[in-house]
This record gives sequence, structure tokens and C-alpha cells, in this order.
Amino acid sequence: MSVSEADCRKSATSELVGGLAGLELQHDLYLSLPDWRVWEAISGRLTSIGAEVHSLQISKQGDGFTARCRLKRLSSEAARTFSDGLLDDGVAQRASVEHLMLAAGAAAL
Repeated sequence: MSVSEADCRKSATSELVGGLAGLELQHDLYLSLPDWRVWEAISGRLTSIGAEVHSLQISKQGDGFTARCRLKRLSSEAARTFSDGLLDDGVAQRASVEHLMLAAGAAAL
């Protein structure tokens, strides 16, 4: 599955129309990774679709690693598609995404 940069920005903008002025759509992406070094590939994918990584935490857990990152400039649909793509491609062992509506300019994690 792939998501184009134009689709991400168009959808993110349309999700914020009407009655939600001053709010910003952000996403918390939770991943289980076999190795922390796969983050480089994930980061490259995020950059290619125009997403902005606002914060990142990577921790050792068992035989692998967990990653939590806050994403901006991405629609809800694009965030879900991105998460599913990481699973489909075997980059992540588990992936989930939470969608957040925060005051524009809200602090990260």
C-alpha cells in the first residue's frame, strides 16, 4: 500500500474543515520493531509522503524494540494506511495508530 504526499495533505486539510478552527490533527504511531535500525527506513517513508515527525521514543522491549512517534501533516486515512503498510511489508511486527485533535501548536509527548 502506498500513500502519495498530495493525498495526505488534501485529506488532512479536508478533515479539519468546519467548526474545528484552532485544532490540529496529529497521530501517535505505536510500533513493535525487530531492530531499532529499521527506524531509518520508516523515517524515509514518512518523509516521502510529507509527514512530519514531531517526537520519537524508541525503547528496548524483550527481543525487540518499541517505537512511539507523534506525526503531523497526515490525514487519519493516510496514517492508518501507513501503519498497515509497515505490517504488510514486514517492517513492523505490530503497529497501531491513535488519532488526536489538539490545540494548534500543542506540545509533544
